[in-house]
Amino acid sequence: MSANPVWYLFQLRTPVALYVKKLFDQAVNESQLVQTTSEILKNRITKEDNLNNLDKHTFNRFIPRAFIDKQQKPEVFDWDDLHNTYHLFFPQAFVKMFEYLFVTNSSAIPKAIIELDFIITNRVGAAEILWGGLGWERGMRLPGFFGNIFILSEEVATVLENVEKIFEEVDHTEFIKGAQAIALRGNGNEDVAKDIKSLFLSALRTALKERNGFLALNYPAMGSIPFLNPN
Repeated sequence: MSANPVWYLFQLRTPVALYVKKLFDQAVNESQLVQTTSEILKNRITKEDNLNNLDKHTFNRFIPRAFIDKQQKPEVFDWDDLHNTYHLFFPQAFVKMFEYLFVTNSSAIPKAIIELDFIITNRVGAAEILWGGLGWERGMRLPGFFGNIFILSEEVATVLENVEKIFEEVDHTEFIKGAQAIALRGNGNEDVAKDIKSLFLSALRTALKERNGFLALNYPAMGSIPFLNPN
């Protein structure tokens, strides 16, 4: 049995936005994401890899870009990065935040958080696949922290414009190759990579149109989680 992580995309109505922002900021601080990310970026090129070169060569015959030479292409997000960064995409503090909002404390926020979409993947998360397509430098320019995102309503327009520019910088074919390489660590395919990109942009555009804030959270397993009704 393998896990099915999910990337949830929501829009936030004004009454609850600042409350959620407080929870989000607490999760960032508790996770120490800024410090941890800095340490990983500093060491990832020189850190010893998990497999020897023969094993990597075998994998790369079937899945190009599964492993890369970080000295030659330091920006590429590969399987070694995937193995070493799970705690950045799925910090326990954000898992607890999700459960508090939608399981433990759901009655406190009726109709204020509206589900826009969710992306279920196999073994690796949608945000991790997105990182594979964009690479480290562009991925780090996305809002939030590794797919966990909070945006106030008045900031959505600017953020959307920036995100669109980031995607425009990447050749579509290269984006799909990188994203697919990460998706195939589970049982993903090319369509998964395309869907993640389009659904993310669509969710931001909907939040902008509705003049609401935006929230995205990674959750490590789909399970049976109750959701609020949108109306």
